[in-house]
Amino acid sequence: MFQLGAMVKTCGSTMWFILTLLIVTGHIGSVTSPRPCGLSGHRARRGPCDKSDCRSRGLQRIPRHFANDVTELDLSRNKILNVRANDFVNARNLRVLDLSCNAISTLENRCFRHLQHLERLDLNDNNISSLTPEVFVGLGSLRVLTMSGLPLTSYPTQFATHTPMLRVLSLSAIGDATIPAEYAQLEVLDFYKDCAELTKITAAMFDDIRDSNITTLSFRSVSNLKGIAAGAFSNLPNIQSLLFACNNKLPFRGTVTSLAATRNTSINAVVLDGSRGDDSASFNESDFCSPFWRQVTRLSVKRTNLISLVFQYTGCLSHLRSLSLGHNAPQYFTPKMPDCSRVFPNIRTLSVTHRAWLSREFDEMFCDEKKLLFDVDRYFPANPPIAPMPKEEPINATEQCSAHTFTFGFINIPSPAEFIHMNQAGIQHPREFTGNICVSSMHLRYLNMSNNQFATSLCRNCRIVGVSRLDTVDFSHGGLEFISPQFFQNFKYLRNLNLSHNSLGVSKSDFHEEFRHLIRLEDINLSDNQLERISPHAFERSPRLKWLNLANNKLIQIDMNFTHMAALEYVDLSGNSLVQLCMHFTARLDKQFGVRPFEMNLRGVSYACNCDSLPFVRWIQVTSVNLTERNQLTCSYEGHDDVRMIAVSLDELEAGCDVDLLPIIACVGVGILVVLTGAAALVRYHRWYIKYHLILCCMRQDWTEYRHDAMVLYFIHAASPEDQQGGAARISRWVSRKLMEHAESSWGLRLYVGDRDDLGGASKMHNFVRGFQSSDKVVVCLTREFIDDSDCMNYLATALDSSKPLSKFIFVLFDDVEAKSVPRRLRQLLLPDSPAACVTDDSDCMNYLATALDSSKPLSKYIFVLFDDIQPTSVPRRLRQLLLPDSPSIQITWDGVKDGYFGGACVMHDPDQEICRHRCTQFRCLFQFMTTTWLNKNIRRIRL
Repeated sequence: MFQLGAMVKTCGSTMWFILTLLIVTGHIGSVTSPRPCGLSGHRARRGPCDKSDCRSRGLQRIPRHFANDVTELDLSRNKILNVRANDFVNARNLRVLDLSCNAISTLENRCFRHLQHLERLDLNDNNISSLTPEVFVGLGSLRVLTMSGLPLTSYPTQFATHTPMLRVLSLSAIGDATIPAEYAQLEVLDFYKDCAELTKITAAMFDDIRDSNITTLSFRSVSNLKGIAAGAFSNLPNIQSLLFACNNKLPFRGTVTSLAATRNTSINAVVLDGSRGDDSASFNESDFCSPFWRQVTRLSVKRTNLISLVFQYTGCLSHLRSLSLGHNAPQYFTPKMPDCSRVFPNIRTLSVTHRAWLSREFDEMFCDEKKLLFDVDRYFPANPPIAPMPKEEPINATEQCSAHTFTFGFINIPSPAEFIHMNQAGIQHPREFTGNICVSSMHLRYLNMSNNQFATSLCRNCRIVGVSRLDTVDFSHGGLEFISPQFFQNFKYLRNLNLSHNSLGVSKSDFHEEFRHLIRLEDINLSDNQLERISPHAFERSPRLKWLNLANNKLIQIDMNFTHMAALEYVDLSGNSLVQLCMHFTARLDKQFGVRPFEMNLRGVSYACNCDSLPFVRWIQVTSVNLTERNQLTCSYEGHDDVRMIAVSLDELEAGCDVDLLPIIACVGVGILVVLTGAAALVRYHRWYIKYHLILCCMRQDWTEYRHDAMVLYFIHAASPEDQQGGAARISRWVSRKLMEHAESSWGLRLYVGDRDDLGGASKMHNFVRGFQSSDKVVVCLTREFIDDSDCMNYLATALDSSKPLSKFIFVLFDDVEAKSVPRRLRQLLLPDSPAACVTDDSDCMNYLATALDSSKPLSKYIFVLFDDIQPTSVPRRLRQLLLPDSPSIQITWDGVKDGYFGGACVMHDPDQEICRHRCTQFRCLFQFMTTTWLNKNIRRIRL
């Protein structure tokens, strides 16, 4: 008995020793096996798992334990040596299997028989040198098979029997061997790299697949490919796309010439990206004049060492609908600034991205072996979805540019283009434009100008013309610091605007006016702009806004009014300097978005849980508004950082908030005193302005508040070049440079000027009535051009007859207005007691005017502007007596009485001089004049 126990003890010790030795030497699989395969993305956390990521795990064999619902399995970059017959017995629902970049040398027969739903199989870069037909048993649903990088000596055909659904095959080229007839059933045939050296593509390679179903033929990264025989693809009539990408020794110019000899094909898409056999290449329009090139509608020539573009306007590229010229740096152009509308009359998509020889970036995008880049569409820019234009919206073919036609980099936009991709195009505009920017394309819907270097602002007082149909604009990463309020005036149909990663916060603007014209805006991105404030009314005229991104700025407080944004779905305020949200803002959020789909992102902000933020913390815990990852919002609380706000005890926080009212009362008192002092100083500074408007309101016996103080009515159309240099130019210059500058900037008046304040898209009559009804007075500039325009005269006559009394009109008389040119109807309305009255400077007309002034309306309602041809000495004595009754023979000259009023008449000797200059500040002169009239009920002379 003792011996048996000793034996058991000895055996036990020996077993533990052996087990320990096996563990140390690595012979127990469970101990040495790599970490288990992970589950990809968010599906590992919620819902069923459908992907399993087992890349780079050091696996030497295929694991057998997978979830039943796994549909994608990635086993690439391991050390798997073979695939056995029962390796996938537990993965019957697989649709995608990636075994690339392993050391697989053997595929056992029927190893894939359990994968009846498999659609894509990747065997790239393994050591498989031979295949048998039995390997592919069970792959009846397989559609994509990639086998490039295998050490094969001949093209494999064993898969054809068991893969009836196979449509895409990617493998390495084996010299100039003839392609097997079994490949004729394919739709896409892709040759990626080469096992045996392929230097030239010939027609003999395709002898066995004539009249095949192949629509896309691809040769990618074939290291020694140097040429293509003329007519090599003439026996493939069904091919629609030819793809030559990343062939570093293939010459661009020679390839274009060789393809020109192709006959009897339906090829409409050609990709020559990365064909860099030429040290420097030229894109010559005459090279594309053959029948083959005239049928091509899509052409991509990225990174082909292009240094020149030569255009002869032959129409050879008239069929092109999409052209990609990116990753080149052309320096020479013939002609110097080509007319792209003549070269590409039917172009729809133009891409000139990445204007530089950035080999690494190009290789990562288009030459990566892990990307299945045999799809031709991947080499052309993806156009985003665009909202259709309203049927009633016509194309404005007459929209003109006033000063500057905008050329993007080295090419101007062809007029038929709808999608323009020019991100990282190397555009540099170190100066601002002084005139309007004209985009010549009348069909443009999408414009990507990101990652370029503009000036701090494209222009400060201009707008872009010709962009009324734009749907999406991207100006991100452009160095912009300022946006003019008029810049987006013509973007009537803009839905998506990206201004992220600029420096718009440098301008200190709150964007109260910048976006007021974007009435159809749906998505705007203002992230990463150093913004410190945003106006509550910044987007009040964009009722369709859905996504608002203000992330990663310096916003300290946010108080936007979302009441009018019925379509708003997402607001991103993450990464700002917010301390809390004010109570009335959170109350509006609860009222508007508490019962409908809406999401607000407040992550990435360092909140503080203290007495001041108590209402905000309470709102975070109880609000029904959907907050992005509410459980992850943290704050600093009782000396601890990153405390979850939903876990903060409100009772404990409120208990420590004993408020001392004395400091608050003291601060409020000091604040009120400061405000009153500032208000008093402001009132004193603007006292003449306030007194003037007070007297003006009392004199007209009403307190009606108009939106504008006056409407400026003039007509600048010139029938001839002489007229354009004459009266039309003078009145336009006087109104824009003098009247508007002094009335708005110096006097603080609000003028309604047609060219500036008219409603876009409205009729002429509608804008006239709109301005007339919103203005207190009307300044009428009577010139010959105005008189000759019947519409203007009819509008004025209608308004005089029905809307405003004559006292609301101020007439500016120019020298070229003749009495006989004024319509009789207008004269009757102006002076109803004198049917033959006129508005000129002759004595009769002046007497009629004097009679009207004396009998009907107080002179205080009139301001006369006399130009250089109407001298004070020529004014009739009767009118002078009415104007200045105490001085019947008054003589006023520019040298005698400077900067003064002639009884309410402004003395103007030169329209280009400053209007009505005077030593009194702002409205002092007018106030004195109106005060004496109102108090004494008489006209008295004003001495300045």
